[in-house]
Amino acid sequence: MGGLLFGYEIGVIGQVLAIDQFKKLFGTDDPNTNAWVASMFQFGCVFGAAVFSVLADTLGRKRSILASGVTFAIGGALQAASSSVALLLVGRAVSGFAIGIASMVVPVYLAETAPAATRGTITTIYQLLITLGILIASIVNTIVIDNTGGTSGTNDYPWRICMGAQAVPAVLLVVLVAFIPFSPRWLAEKGRNDEGLETIAKLRGISASDQSAIDEYNSIRANAEYEATVGSASWGELFSGSNGRRMLIAMINQALQQLTGINIILYFGPSLYKNIGFDDKTSNEIMPIVFNIVNFVCTFPGMYGIERFGRKPLLQWGAVGMAFAHAGVYAFGTLGTNNNSAGLSSVALVFVAVFFFFFASTWGPVVWSYQAEIFPLRVRAKGAAVATMTNWATGAIMTWAFPHIEDALANKANVYWIFFSFCVIMFFWIWQMVPETKGLTLEQ
Repeated sequence: MGGLLFGYEIGVIGQVLAIDQFKKLFGTDDPNTNAWVASMFQFGCVFGAAVFSVLADTLGRKRSILASGVTFAIGGALQAASSSVALLLVGRAVSGFAIGIASMVVPVYLAETAPAATRGTITTIYQLLITLGILIASIVNTIVIDNTGGTSGTNDYPWRICMGAQAVPAVLLVVLVAFIPFSPRWLAEKGRNDEGLETIAKLRGISASDQSAIDEYNSIRANAEYEATVGSASWGELFSGSNGRRMLIAMINQALQQLTGINIILYFGPSLYKNIGFDDKTSNEIMPIVFNIVNFVCTFPGMYGIERFGRKPLLQWGAVGMAFAHAGVYAFGTLGTNNNSAGLSSVALVFVAVFFFFFASTWGPVVWSYQAEIFPLRVRAKGAAVATMTNWATGAIMTWAFPHIEDALANKANVYWIFFSFCVIMFFWIWQMVPETKGLTLEQ
C-alpha cells in the first residue's frame, strides 16, 4: 500500500496541471509557478526521507509507514482545500514528506521480511503497486474530469475532487498496516528476540518451534548482536570503506533512475503529447491511461526476471532499451512536428510505450530492490534514506527545471535527446561499477 500511495500522487498531478480552472486559479501557465507546484512534492520527499533516516530505526519500520499514511491524508486534504498558491505548495510539501517516508521505509521493510530466494521478486511488488497507483489515479482523474465539466470547465470540482481522492489510499494504508508485524530484523536489533522468532515463523507459515525458523532467526540475531558490539552507526561510517562504496552505488543508481526522464513524462505527459501534435482530450485523458496500463503490465516481467536473470543484466538491458526508445521519440516527434504529420507523431507515441516497457521492467523495480538489500543492518535505514533523498532531490531539480527548459526549446522533442544521453551513461555505469546481489542473504 505504501507503493500505491506513492504512485497515486504521481498519477494525480499530471492531469490536474492541464485543467484550465487549476491553471487560472494558481497561475500555472507561468513556467516558474508550474515548476514549483510540480516540484514542491519532491522537495518534501527529500525532507521526509531525511527525518526518517533516524526515526525509522527508533520507531521501527511499521510505525514509520503508519506515520506516512496519516501525513499523506493531511497533505491531500490541504491540496484539495487550497485557494492560494502558498497553501497548495504547503499541501504538496506535506504529501511529499509522507511519500519520502514510504519510499525509504517500505522497500527496507519488504527486504527485511522476505526470504533470500524471493527477496528480489517481493521487493519489486513495491514498484508494481506504484504503477498500479499511477494507473488508478489516471482512471479516477479521467472519470472525474469527464463528469465535472472537463479540462476546460468553469468550476473547481475536477481538480479538487482529484486532489481530495488521495485521502482514500492513505486511509487504506493506515488500516491495513495496523495488522502487519514488525520487521524481525528490527526486533532483533532491539533485543526483542521471542517476538522476532514468532514473527519469522509467522512470515514463513511455520511453527516457532520449527528448526528452520529457529536457524533463520538465530542468523539474524547473531548478525544484529555483532553489529551492536561494534557500536552505533555514525553518518561518517556510512560514507567510508565498503559502506561508502555501497552508498555511492545506491545514490548514483537513484539519481540515474530519475535522469531516465520517467517523472518528467509522468508529470508533464499531457504537455509533451500536445507538443508532438495531439489534441487536449487525447493528451490529457486517453494517453495517460494507455501509458499507465503499459507501465503497470510491464512491471511483471521485471518481477520475473530479477531472480531469474539478476539485477545487473536487467539494469543494463533497461538502459539500452530506454536509450533506443528516447531516440525514437525524438526522431519521429521532430519529423511529425516539422511535417505536420499525425502518422509520424503516432509512431513517436509507440516509442513512448517502448520506454515505459523498459523502465517498468528494469530500472523502475530493480533500483529500489537493490538499494534495500546492499547495506548492513546497522546502517540500512540511513543508507536507504540517503539514496532515497538522492532520488527525490534529482527528481525535484529536474521537475523544477523542466518547464523552464521546455519553454526555451525551439524543438520541444529535444528533451528526449537529453534523456537518451543519460541512458547511455547508465549502461556503462552498471557495466563497470555495480555488482550482482542475486541469491545472497541480507547478512551476506
